[in-house]
Amino acid sequence: MWSKMGVDKKKKILESALKLFNEKGIDNTSTSLISKEAGVATGTLYIYFETKVALITELGTSIQEESFERFRDLIKTPMDYESLKKFWLSRVEWGVHNPDKHKFMLQFKSSPYNKNVKLKIPDHEEKLFNLIENGVKSKVLKDLSPTYISKFFSNHVTFTVEYIIKTNTKERDLFFETFFDGIKYQ
Repeated sequence: MWSKMGVDKKKKILESALKLFNEKGIDNTSTSLISKEAGVATGTLYIYFETKVALITELGTSIQEESFERFRDLIKTPMDYESLKKFWLSRVEWGVHNPDKHKFMLQFKSSPYNKNVKLKIPDHEEKLFNLIENGVKSKVLKDLSPTYISKFFSNHVTFTVEYIIKTNTKERDLFFETFFDGIKYQ
């Protein structure tokens, strides 16, 4: 069990790593640079994280779990237009309100550091897949592979978040409609 000061140092290291990974990239950020940014000795960083990979993995895992926990109750079957829209909007808003975490997760998900992550919320992907599969069976969604629809969903959310951050637009409904038009059963 970490003391309050230890928890604060660990949090500061994770916050500094997030900032620097977004500025310089994961592979271009050294542990010494993270330590300097966090205001701790490099040896102190290694008290909390055995390796740089452990630091990267914990940061990515904690952000994934934070976002999944927020969406967990929104993945409901049977799937209908309103439940899908609510889930999509929540994912977009999380990204818009957490731009640093969103940006890091784009790097993390496409990195080799993401391969062995074991989430404490392992059923998230399965629940989303089941939701989509249910939508296809009930003819709410086109007869497409649930894997394809899931990837389309995730990529559309990512693009929408980035566009909203860049343009500061308040539009949401039209963006969802554009997405839904591509997958709705006709």
